[in-house]
Amino acid sequence: MQGLMSNPTLMRFMLLAGSLSLGVASNASATSSDLYDRYFSNVLAGRPCFAATYNEAHLKTHPAQRVRSIEVDLAKTNSDGSPNSADRFQLGFALMLSVKDEWYGQAASCKASDQGFDCFLEADGGIFRLSPIGAGGLRLKTGETGLALEGTADTVELSGTEGDDRVFDLLPSQRECDAARAYFDGDSD
Repeated sequence: MQGLMSNPTLMRFMLLAGSLSLGVASNASATSSDLYDRYFSNVLAGRPCFAATYNEAHLKTHPAQRVRSIEVDLAKTNSDGSPNSADRFQLGFALMLSVKDEWYGQAASCKASDQGFDCFLEADGGIFRLSPIGAGGLRLKTGETGLALEGTADTVELSGTEGDDRVFDLLPSQRECDAARAYFDGDSD
């Protein structure tokens, strides 16, 4: 210890190494604000969108999966007009079944946690969780009670305990969100 105190270069090196290791440790665990910023602030230079579309080959090998396309996109504001934040933000949630060319959709209210995002669909549509995965994507997992989304003439329900419509890996995208938005805005064919 005596030699360490008498060597200022070694002392500076140890202090610098200690402060760097503290910085690494504090950055290793993301906070809810960090996750919100990473996934929903300024993603794709526009409204953040995460989606998946499954081709016919995939659907044939997964006959218990009914969903062909699914997307979540950040709304501009919350339903009351307040700005989105990690503590409270609103998503558009839409899906298309493999047997219909109709989008089913509802708004979802969400809150960030240190591990992901906890969301619930309006109109008692159920709960789901979004968790970070590789490639900047999010894994959507339905709650045990499943999800229910409204269409123009009927409602689609996804089980939370059966079938292949309980977990979806969504990647940053705009195509599915643009298609769903056009459908809901009346711009579809």
